[in-house]
Amino acid sequence: MIEGSCLCGAVRFRTKRMSGIVECHCAMCRKAAGGHSGFFFTAFRDEVEWTGEEHLTRYRSSPQLERSFCSHCGTAMTGANLIEADDTIILAANALEADAPGRIIAQEFYASRCAWTDGGDKAPRFDGSYPGWEELRP
Repeated sequence: MIEGSCLCGAVRFRTKRMSGIVECHCAMCRKAAGGHSGFFFTAFRDEVEWTGEEHLTRYRSSPQLERSFCSHCGTAMTGANLIEADDTIILAANALEADAPGRIIAQEFYASRCAWTDGGDKAPRFDGSYPGWEELRP
């Protein structure tokens, strides 16, 4: 089973199958996900089991699209789904548990990516917290 949850644990989803993950660099997805991009995948709507679905708040991000997030902690739980739903649902890969089998298969709106992410692959990596937080100043 593939599982995901919000930061506070009030909302959870489970599904049997998932598509590959698409990374979206558009401004709406960046802001909805709270990061340099949003990561999303599809599942069959009738295979998704929700726990705490009553804690989801929905936001119409454009005339035909709606996103949802936890009303307690703000974690994005779905991507931009059609108001008139089809048989699939776009779920936020950012909410997946660490052992989820997904892999990034595409990046969309790449020209819209944030300039500050360039070179990030060369930044030092740490297995724990960044040790320089106390000295970090603008």
